[in-house]
Amino acid sequence: MAEIRQRRPVAPPEQSTEAFPSAVEEEAEDETILGKDFKWSSWQTWPMWLRFAPAWITLLIIGAVTYWDYHVTEYGLDMRTYESCVATFNYTYRINAARHQAEHHAVHSWEYGTTTEAVLELVNPERAVFAGNPFPNDEVEMQGWKLDQALIWVYQNIATHNETLFPSDDFSATDPASLGIAAVMVGRRWDVYMEAAERQKEYLLQSAPRYINSAISHRRHATELWSDAISMFPPFLAYYGVHKKDFALLKESVRQIQLYRDVLSISKGPTKGLWKHVVGPAGEKSMADEGPWSTGNGWAAHGMARLDRWIGEILDAAIATDDGGDESGLLRNYLGQGSWFGETSGTALLTATTYRMAVLNPSVFAQPKYLDWAHAKRATIAARVDDDGFAPPAVNPLKHSSRDSVRESPEGAAFLLMMGAAWRDCVCKGICDPADQGQVDFARPALRESGESGVKEGL
Repeated sequence: MAEIRQRRPVAPPEQSTEAFPSAVEEEAEDETILGKDFKWSSWQTWPMWLRFAPAWITLLIIGAVTYWDYHVTEYGLDMRTYESCVATFNYTYRINAARHQAEHHAVHSWEYGTTTEAVLELVNPERAVFAGNPFPNDEVEMQGWKLDQALIWVYQNIATHNETLFPSDDFSATDPASLGIAAVMVGRRWDVYMEAAERQKEYLLQSAPRYINSAISHRRHATELWSDAISMFPPFLAYYGVHKKDFALLKESVRQIQLYRDVLSISKGPTKGLWKHVVGPAGEKSMADEGPWSTGNGWAAHGMARLDRWIGEILDAAIATDDGGDESGLLRNYLGQGSWFGETSGTALLTATTYRMAVLNPSVFAQPKYLDWAHAKRATIAARVDDDGFAPPAVNPLKHSSRDSVRESPEGAAFLLMMGAAWRDCVCKGICDPADQGQVDFARPALRESGESGVKEGL
């Protein structure tokens, strides 16, 4: 019989205990990670890292949402309120870079004063002189627990124990007063600054040299009237007059502007209505310059604030003499004089003034004659603002008669802030069309159509 061969039964392979840990081993591992007394059903036994895990996850989610909101999602203009409009406004040029340059390069008294006003208009428009209600309860508003950004930057540069607010300025009698509004605002917290503002006022009214018609001289050691001065001392006298409830001081600020206008305003010819730059007696120290300097006319118009008729004279003449500035689209350094180059500083300041007047008196200035012109000038300047925040070509601020333009101008950078803030307010108060804003997420009827006003909105 044939032998039948059988295979031996093969035992199944033993399973590795390493691959499949026992329940005891799992429990031991949990004790190592979570603690010996850990129980899922009792949160008191949970280790601290596990207790705070939901908080870490929540923070991670918030961080992701914030990143997406600020760096990925693009929002348009929100015009439901003035505040939301300001928060979402697109200035179309590097306005923060311009602010940095204005603050970083400020050296002279008027540069500190002008930049302070510009930053105030940009960052805290509710406190600026162009606000609908800059004096709640008929007084300068107290600062909060933290000073406004403009004041934080400038207050240590204000002299508190001298005749004027900027003692190193031995050239000008009026430029240090450009720091006067800031001194009054800071003085609402620290008396030493208000006392300094009082001394500055006394110097202007009692000690500063006078022109033959009793206008306060712009210069200390030569009696001259400069159009620049209108942005330096009349706004301070008016602002301080409100604080002191001194109506006579308010009247004096207007009277000084009128005295300057009597001398500097051009009464006839193609540049009628514009202001001469410098008028004074002839002599070795004379800096007389009877040309209609673009930036000087900007200083005069912007410094007059609410004196509509006189501002209108300057704006009308600037528009009438605008020939495109050697095809640059800018105003010439001297208005109505074809040999001069177009430049950005005076153009920006006069553009800012036009927007301000459109808000303050829309029935006169919110018309195509003014706004179309301002829009064109703003767009031309915005296209020239470089990555560093400068807008060449600008006039040399220390040598206005130079035929060579400059790239870097501290006051020119401040004018960019003023222009951007003025345009923003014109849009956000419903006067200007937000056409250049691109996407508009939330719109509202224009104030002119709805019968509202910037003053009714509290601004």
